[in-house]
Amino acid sequence: MKNSTQYAKKMTSLLRKLSPGKPRREPEREDPIGVLVYSFMLWESTSAKASATWSKLQEGLVDYNELRVCTPDELMVLSGDTSDEAHDRATRLRASMRDIYNREHGISLDSLGDMKRSEIRIYVESLDGIVPFVAARLLSCCFDIHGVPVDEQLKQLLVESNAIDPAAEVDEISGWLSRNIKADDGAGAHRSFQAWVDQESRRLKQAADRGSISDARERDERIKLRRNERTSSAKVRRIEREEAAARRLAKAEASARRSEAREESAINALQSKSRKAAPKKKAAVKKKAAPKKKATAKKKAAPKKKATAKKKAAPKKKVTAKKKAAPKKKAAAKKKAPSKKKKKAAAKKKAPGKRRRK
Repeated sequence: MKNSTQYAKKMTSLLRKLSPGKPRREPEREDPIGVLVYSFMLWESTSAKASATWSKLQEGLVDYNELRVCTPDELMVLSGDTSDEAHDRATRLRASMRDIYNREHGISLDSLGDMKRSEIRIYVESLDGIVPFVAARLLSCCFDIHGVPVDEQLKQLLVESNAIDPAAEVDEISGWLSRNIKADDGAGAHRSFQAWVDQESRRLKQAADRGSISDARERDERIKLRRNERTSSAKVRRIEREEAAARRLAKAEASARRSEAREESAINALQSKSRKAAPKKKAAVKKKAAPKKKATAKKKAAPKKKATAKKKAAPKKKVTAKKKAAPKKKAAAKKKAPSKKKKKAAAKKKAPGKRRRK
């Protein structure tokens, strides 16, 4: 234990101030099983309560074997124990009795008388359901093995008196007290400590109740804080999921728009290419189609020319015929024409004369 020397001085001064308690009704040291049972009843309790429960057990039990076969609830009823540790105490006592029966084939510790002290200590401390307070008390009372029993009540009082390290465990405190208190003074120290616990038990109970209430409040606050943290974290996660979903949706929409834009650009490029290629195709088509048109034109025009040639050729014959006939008519006309001309000439000749006459 830390600061052992400093705490040893304080412990010595504390033991001088404590007074030994009044003797209580308890089993004799020649009855190790009775001492074991009484020590369980005294653990985390007072001497008065332990004596009362011990008396009730003696009245209700035929022998110690019934402690092995009874259920914890039956033991609680038989002992009349109504404390908070009653069920745990009955369960541990029953487990220890069963372990002793399995080792000894009976409820007895007479075989420990032939063992060494180290073996006895190992035997007792290894019993099923045993606690350090009960083991130390049984060893010191029945087998003269030095030890100072310590439970949570005594630890609380020693911590309040600043006589031990508050971080030390019960086992550590018991071992430290056994090393710092002489063997001859061990029984007296235990009686003084137990009287101190009996005197302060009511205050310790009230402090324990207040501590349990405060612990319950702290537990409720921690639960509330954890609940609030869970709700807030759930809200944050929900918001993050929504934002992530929105980002994914935006990315999907952007990618869709980009793909649509790429498709539109590809379509526009194809359309522009087709537009540019259209005139070339038309020119190629025209170039290819032109000879056909000429051939057809020649083919179509050839018959027309032949027809026109025939048509023109026919009138030539008529014209020649007409031309051949024309001279005769002209000759006839010429023959008739001079008479008219003569008349005109005669008229002209007469005209000047008349003008002169006038």
